[in-house]
Amino acid sequence: MSPERFGRYVLTRRLGRGDLAEVLAGTDEAGRPCVIKRLLGARAEPEVLALFTRECTITCGLPPHPALVRGLGHDVATSPPYLVLAPIAGADLRSRRDAGERAPRSVALGWLAAAAEACAHLHTHGWVHGDVSPGNLIVDGPRATLCDLGVVQPVGVAGGTRGTHAYMAPEQVRNEAWTAATDVFALGVLAWELASGQRLFHRGPSYLTMAAVVEAPVPPLGEPALDAVLAHALAKDPAARLGSAAELAARLAALAGAA
Repeated sequence: MSPERFGRYVLTRRLGRGDLAEVLAGTDEAGRPCVIKRLLGARAEPEVLALFTRECTITCGLPPHPALVRGLGHDVATSPPYLVLAPIAGADLRSRRDAGERAPRSVALGWLAAAAEACAHLHTHGWVHGDVSPGNLIVDGPRATLCDLGVVQPVGVAGGTRGTHAYMAPEQVRNEAWTAATDVFALGVLAWELASGQRLFHRGPSYLTMAAVVEAPVPPLGEPALDAVLAHALAKDPAARLGSAAELAARLAALAGAA
């Protein structure tokens, strides 16, 4: 794309585009690199704008964490509304998966331990991410950063079926309350897929995928230590899962160190 002047920013490259928003790389007025997420269309629907406003407020208001996306500012009163983010080096796991890339076991487990720590940080401040999925985890060498707080919900509140279907927890499919265990389940799906190189619940059509999330058993990987962790992370009943994302992070980090 040609450089585009957008308020105080110059946008130079489109990083992604969805139904509701686009993400672009650019620089601010001082020449510092940044990322802009802006809503599409001159005026967003009220519900979309409300969700985006919450995303902006949380992203910019949370205390920083090394494995969580960092907000630099936002303006939801302008048209189109936008959120300014610190740039993140690397590529998302979905792109790596689609390119057929596989990471060493210790590195992959280290990524997920970092993502679990980021989730624990969110939970401590009263929020559930709700969309821990390959497209929202950016990795660069041993580092991992969890992105996109677009569907976050307060702990204990039902958030519906927003998110990526193949990484939802059963309670999301059933429109029940989201808790820390909801993100633990998604992290478990990612761990299983990174270890196996296969998809766990993806079945094509969304209704088949969501049915698999609720009903399909989790095949063991034949690795007792990892299988034991995943059995507790991927329990269909949220009350039977690991007690916290922090506990999952510690167990994944221990496995990464032993790999």
